[in-house]
Formats: sequence, C-alpha cells, structure tokens
Amino acid sequence: MSQHEANVSESGGYARYMRQFRAMLAVHAKGSTARAAEILPLSQSAVARAVRELEIGLGVELFERVSRGMLPTREGQLLAYRAHRAFDQLNAIDYDMVRIGALARPVMSHGYTRLAMGCSYRHLATFVALFATRNETSAAQRLNVSQPAVNQTLRQLEHMAGTRLFQRASQGMRWLESGEIVYRRFKLALDEFRRAAEDLEARRGSVRSHLRIGTLPLAAGSWVPTAVGRVLARHPEMSATVVDGTYEALLYQLLHADIDVIVGAVRPQRPHPDVRQDVLIEDNLAVMARSGHPLQGKSLSGLRDLVHHDWIAPLSGSPAREAFERAFLAAGVAPPRSRIEANNMTVLLGLLTDSDRLALLSPYLAIRAISSGALQVLPVAVENTMRHIGLTVRASADPGVGVKSFMTQMRALAEARRTR
Repeated sequence: MSQHEANVSESGGYARYMRQFRAMLAVHAKGSTARAAEILPLSQSAVARAVRELEIGLGVELFERVSRGMLPTREGQLLAYRAHRAFDQLNAIDYDMVRIGALARPVMSHGYTRLAMGCSYRHLATFVALFATRNETSAAQRLNVSQPAVNQTLRQLEHMAGTRLFQRASQGMRWLESGEIVYRRFKLALDEFRRAAEDLEARRGSVRSHLRIGTLPLAAGSWVPTAVGRVLARHPEMSATVVDGTYEALLYQLLHADIDVIVGAVRPQRPHPDVRQDVLIEDNLAVMARSGHPLQGKSLSGLRDLVHHDWIAPLSGSPAREAFERAFLAAGVAPPRSRIEANNMTVLLGLLTDSDRLALLSPYLAIRAISSGALQVLPVAVENTMRHIGLTVRASADPGVGVKSFMTQMRALAEARRTR
C-alpha cells in the first residue's frame, strides 16, 4: 500500500470525502459545475473546488475538462456508481422511518433526504462507534474526540433523522428501531465507499481487497480453505478473514456488511428480503466412526441397530441437529440421548478418533479425515438428511473483484464434486 493509500485509509477511507462526492455526483449528472450548482446549495466555484479536492485526495482525475463541460473519466464513472449506491443507502433511511411510523414522509432537499444531504463522515463514524460501545464516553475515547463532541453529533443526527434514535438507560443506551435502521444503513454506505477504493485499485491493476467470509459449523468443509488459497494465489495483494458462528450471528454480520458471504447450509425459506441464496451442492449425512471401530466389518441393517451406541449430536436447535433427529425418526426409533453435543469440526474429529463414539457427518466435510484413514464411513443406510450447501450474500450488494473471485472458485469446486 502506498503512503497516499495508507493516509486515506487511516483517516476514514473514501467516506471522509462525502461532501466532495456529493458535488462530484452533481457534476456527473449535469455535465458542468455551473449546472451542478443549480441543484446543490453551493456556488459554482465551491462545486469546482470540491471536485478538485476529491481528485487530489484520491489521486485520480474524475473528469475531462472540455469546451462543452466536464466528461467523466472511466475512473469517474466507477466512483460515481459506488457513490450513488452509498447515498442511496442514506436516502433509504427516511423511507425506512416512514415504514415503521417514525416519520410521516421523507424530507427531501436537492434530490437527497435531509439526512443524506447533511451528514458527513464524522456523523457516520461517531454513530457506528456509539452503537458498538453503547456509551458516549467510550465512543469518544475510540474516536479520540471529546464526549461533548459525540453528544453534539448525536443530537445533530437525531435532528436530521427527524426522530429519536435511542433511549438512555442505567446500563447505557438502548437503541430504538429507528436507531437500528440508521446503524445498518450507515454500515452499508460505508461498505460502498470501501468497495469504491477496492474497485479503483482493481482498475489500476491491483486487487487489494479484504475478503470476509462467514462459515457455518458442519457445513463448510475443505472448500473454504481451498477456495481462499486459490484466490490469494491469484491475487497476492489480497487478504482474507474467515469467521465461524451461528447462522443468526453470521446473518446479522452479513446484513450489516461486516462479512461478504456466508458458506454453509442454506435455509428452505429466504431468511431476509435482502438475502440471496446460491445452492452449490446437495449433501447427505453418513455414520462416521474411527478407523478400527468395533463396528467395522459388521453387518448393520440401519440406524435402529446403532441407537444404543454413544453418539455425538449437533447442537440443539441447529439444522444439523434437526437432520440428526429426522434420520432416526425415519428409521423408526427415537433419536438417542447424547452426552456430548458439538458443532466444531476440530472437536468432533478429536472426539471420534479418540473413542468409539459415532456421529452423523457429511462425508465431504470429513474427506480429509477419511482420506488419511482417521475416520471411516460405516455402511449404514441414512434417510431424510439431505440438505443444500451454498453461498448466502446480500441481494442488494454488488461485490468487488475479491468476493466474485471467491464465489467463482466455490462454484468450480462444487462442479468438480458433481462430476466425479
């Protein structure tokens, strides 16, 4: 990363230029600073100055100055696209407020809502920090500003939003539904500015994006490390973070742009209007045991023969647990009571290889343990455990090169498995 890029990143990235981006979008729409000034509460000279500040700050020419006006460069078109998407998220706040009854109607000015026109990066950064800490003093420390400055910024935001965003409580701040809305939209707007920087770098021939992947327990298998390895090998300047968690936790992170994609079992019903599920494979579970298990080589008619053995069950309430219970019910017996519940693959493999316990697992998920001889699949018929493994992304997102590359690799791995 160059010193210029480091300076931009450390000071809030492209989002710190929100005022300049508004001027740039007006020029992009109208073709000149004079016509842009007609739709903004700025003079022509102020518009021209803001655009030039943005070009200098980002180190790129956004417009060609010609006799008939200003024509966007390819870089200008790219950044205008992302900036439009960022401000669309801010404009959507008023419409969300109308939906929940917090506002009677959107308050528009110069094509923007009052909040989208008035807020700056300071407002976004302060609100996100405050939401995370639930405390003005802690937020001020995180931002290296005074507590009165945080309080003033919050009051400004509530004025622009036209409604209260939180309630004070003895344990800190309790966010209202309106505050939750502002937080999510702010996060999505910041993500668009982040992607703008990544898109511009990709256009310059350098993919510097940071890939953020959420994986569900007992579903990701070896695909994720394989796909990540291929992506990073192709794009040496990329980086990646892989986190695991419950579906509910990962879905929240996805909807707030903290992760880019979830890998794992997809849900039968779309879990949120802003979610798209991409099925990669159909997966079935099998009975797993350590190599050399006492049941090895024995004739087994079905799960009915195994119900009294010591089982490791998936966590209660998880889709894997539901499949576990369905399999035994399909065999005509009640699911066994398990003394151990686990959804962590490393823990599961350790428990299986060090004991005579059994588990219902995906053979593909355990392919490395099977290939190494640590585990084996017992020849037992298992019914009603089919599930779909795939990718879950935000439907409204337009991912950058890094995320698209990862998804392409995941689809290629799925296709290779289907054609074996």
